[in-house]
Amino acid sequence: METVSLLEEFSVRLKRRDVHFVFRLTLKDIYTLKTFCTLLSRAEDVILLECRDLTSLDDLDRMRYLKRATFYHCGLKNIDALRICALLKEVTIASCPGLTSVEGLRGLQNLMRVEVVQCPVTSMGALRRCQSLESVRFSSCPDLTSVDGLQELRWLKTVEVVRCPVANLDALHTCLSLELLVCHYAGVVTLRPLGGLQRLKTVEVAHCPVTSMDALRRCPSLESVRFSFCPGLTSVDGLQELRWLKTVEVAECPIVNLEALHTCLSLERLVYRFSNGVSLQPLQGLQCLKRVDIFGENASDIDALNTCRALEMVRIAGIVNLFSLHGLGPLPRLKRLVIDVCGIKRLDAPHNCEALEELRVICCSSLTSIEHFKGPPNLKDITISNCPITSIRSLNTCISLLRVNVNSCSLLRSLDGLGGLPKLERVYAGESGITDVSAIAQCPALRYVSVRGCPQLQSVDVLLKRGDVEVHYD
Repeated sequence: METVSLLEEFSVRLKRRDVHFVFRLTLKDIYTLKTFCTLLSRAEDVILLECRDLTSLDDLDRMRYLKRATFYHCGLKNIDALRICALLKEVTIASCPGLTSVEGLRGLQNLMRVEVVQCPVTSMGALRRCQSLESVRFSSCPDLTSVDGLQELRWLKTVEVVRCPVANLDALHTCLSLELLVCHYAGVVTLRPLGGLQRLKTVEVAHCPVTSMDALRRCPSLESVRFSFCPGLTSVDGLQELRWLKTVEVAECPIVNLEALHTCLSLERLVYRFSNGVSLQPLQGLQCLKRVDIFGENASDIDALNTCRALEMVRIAGIVNLFSLHGLGPLPRLKRLVIDVCGIKRLDAPHNCEALEELRVICCSSLTSIEHFKGPPNLKDITISNCPITSIRSLNTCISLLRVNVNSCSLLRSLDGLGGLPKLERVYAGESGITDVSAIAQCPALRYVSVRGCPQLQSVDVLLKRGDVEVHYD
């Protein structure tokens, strides 16, 4: 209580001297606000934490300066006292199990942001008259079935509905400033209300029974779409000719083809993840495409990427019928290439990608040799992990290498090939079959070596004697 009195006195003195200050008050585990009335009356930012015995905000009725209010793990049953906080701009409410309504926010003309998480709120209706509202996020509200209340909010830019049983998005059709929609774990079947929203830039839909993207065809400003775990979604046709579309991510949706993307001339990134095969032919000639991530059991037409001259990063995972990287070269701007759980048998193409700086090949059980590998001149980081290779001698021409990772290559007996690399700083060879580390002992820039779990390794003394190398070993 002495601290409270001192703070009250200090704030009074500041006010008397016309000193402008921003007062943020955080209270934890209290059962009444009466003790703090003077402080609350001057606060712009109030945070209540774990006030489980606090059921109402009745003593906030004099908070004329309040702009931001945050309530975590409180026993609140209503927030009606906020209704007279005319300057209030932001409200965050999380884990308040007794709060079923946000009625206290009704009519707040300066309110710009509302976030409600893990509360049994049943309606957004109170927000209908909050004309300055720009951002709304409701998450894990099990009784919230509708976004009604957001109609005609002219400045609303962001709507996020996550883990709420919302059945439709009809109210959003009149939100003409909407730029971002996130809808996860909801009952939404159609995106039709989004059709024609001229400013909509980003749509993220996950774990919803959506069946079509067609409504997005009439969203000319769209830049990014992400759909995941939508079992009824079979087509990306709704994305045709969206001239500003830059990012498309589709994961675990039974999309049968990517044809519509051929007309998305600004496309910069594609992520596709599904077990069924898909042709990459529609990507051919996309001059802005910078990154491609393909995850699946099979895919065809990898060579279609040859014509995507702006590509900087390619990741291919799980494609068992990918036996060679020949179809990936030459790509003049490619900097990072990741091959994960694929059927490749040789590394014969990356040398054509002169800008390549990082190459990762992981869990490719058919890759037994890199004998003919010719590293591109700028290669700085190479990982060949969990592959049955027996030698890395071909790396001796990669004079720009800074980092080498051959972890879990159990058939690899030696680090020969790394000895003459002038810039090599870090070597990872844990759980491999190496028997000695003398090959890297003379690398002048070497500073870190990890060789744990190498049962045939006899000694690391040659590295320890240097005194300037951090060695991790058993």
